[in-house]
Amino acid sequence: MATSTTFCGPCSVRHSTKQSKHWCSECEEAICDDCQEHHKVLKATRSHEFIPIPKYKSLPSFITDIQQSCTYHNENYQQYCVAHALPICFKCIKEHQKCNVIPLDEVTNNAKTSGHFQELETRLMDLLQNIDRIKKDRKAYLESIEERKEIHLAKINQIRNQINKHLYKLEKDIIQDNEKKECQCKENIQKFLSSVKEKENLITEYQTNLQSTKQHASDLQIF
Repeated sequence: MATSTTFCGPCSVRHSTKQSKHWCSECEEAICDDCQEHHKVLKATRSHEFIPIPKYKSLPSFITDIQQSCTYHNENYQQYCVAHALPICFKCIKEHQKCNVIPLDEVTNNAKTSGHFQELETRLMDLLQNIDRIKKDRKAYLESIEERKEIHLAKINQIRNQINKHLYKLEKDIIQDNEKKECQCKENIQKFLSSVKEKENLITEYQTNLQSTKQHASDLQIF
């Protein structure tokens, strides 16, 4: 941007601060509503075109950086050198005396109706359509990624449930097997204890009978 777009340029020169509302592409300057009215009245500026400041700020930099005046002579471009393919001011004509120089308006007016411009416009439309298709494709791809993620999570959850179910079954089988073995061990021990008890009773009974016999024998000796 050539100057600030916040405040009116002509008013700033008069040491007055007013909010700008328009951009004059010819003057390359931001102006307020009052200065726009003066532009429309003055003969030198009544043909100037204006752009609302918000719209001007939204333009890409490669458009706003286009120079409207000659950098060497500080005058507006009025002519176009076909040989060098560049706009020039009246003072530049001396350096392009041998070139084919035509009015700049002729170039700009014919540009919109030229085949190259229409071809460029068509290519830009095709490019925008391709960009739109790419955006839709990427958006669909993102959605498919989300869907596949959900499917994978569901499968992982299913496998986890199957593993947990299998572990629960293993735990249950192990507990049942341990309880069964415990019962068998207790039963075998009880049988063994019962057998030992029977033998103990037999031995005790045998000892009792032996003592009784011994006592009986002693009694017989006395007589």
